Amino acid sequence: MKHSIYRLIILFMIVSMAAGVKAQNADKLYAEDGLFNHLSVGLTTGLTGTGIDVVMPVNKIITVRAGISGWDIGRVKFKAINTATEITEMQLVEADAVKRSQMVDKVELAVTPSFWNFYIMGEVHPFNYQPFYFSAGLFAGSQNFIHFRNTNEGALGFLYDANQKVEDYNHAFLTNYPPIGLKFGDYVFTADERGNIDVRMKTNAVKPYIGIGFGQHLAKAHRISLAVDAGLLFWGTPRFVLNNDTEIKSSGKNSGISGALSWLKAWPNLQIRVAYKIF
Repeated sequence: MKHSIYRLIILFMIVSMAAGVKAQNADKLYAEDGLFNHLSVGLTTGLTGTGIDVVMPVNKIITVRAGISGWDIGRVKFKAINTATEITEMQLVEADAVKRSQMVDKVELAVTPSFWNFYIMGEVHPFNYQPFYFSAGLFAGSQNFIHFRNTNEGALGFLYDANQKVEDYNHAFLTNYPPIGLKFGDYVFTADERGNIDVRMKTNAVKPYIGIGFGQHLAKAHRISLAVDAGLLFWGTPRFVLNNDTEIKSSGKNSGISGALSWLKAWPNLQIRVAYKIF
């Protein structure tokens, strides 16, 4: 899948370069819309966030766009179930560490979504007097898409102690009891030695992009232009990791979260751009 995406982008760039060379040789397009002949600055908003970018023409067919976009929603709080309350093995239930952890039914977690990227892309406008275009490029930036953390700093030592007891029990009796922590779908987030839940949903830092658009990035007769872009950001398969970068494995109970992440290899983008042509 990943190699296919890169091949598609390389093919796109080759076709773009060939189209540009053909256009230059045919009617000397650089005379009107050459490299650095024009520049527009735009404000963007969409599913990859809000940002700013610049656009320059290579010729009448190809433009290059570069900028930064992102969003930071802030903290969203919710209550997560403590899996210690589901333990029924008597030898474990009678352990002091497990007893303490079973006294708390739910724990408040804060979710902090954050997504920022620099990007550069080439755009091909193949149809004369038509505002359609094709785009491809790279986004580079955030790996941590969502951050989970308990709201009471250092207050989850009882979960860490209970999980250590379960690990010792599994090692001694060759059992396979699941870890003790906070349930998120079919994942269990365990506490660290400092008594915190610190989990991130990670994606690739470099994300290929392909899309199509409608509109103008460089106004022909006016200063102001408007364009809409739709495409896919290929960021790999998202995964949940602890603060030591250890990946958290799904319990496989088919809650829908692990299934959704398995096919969510791309983030959709719908972006609106309003630009001002400087020269």
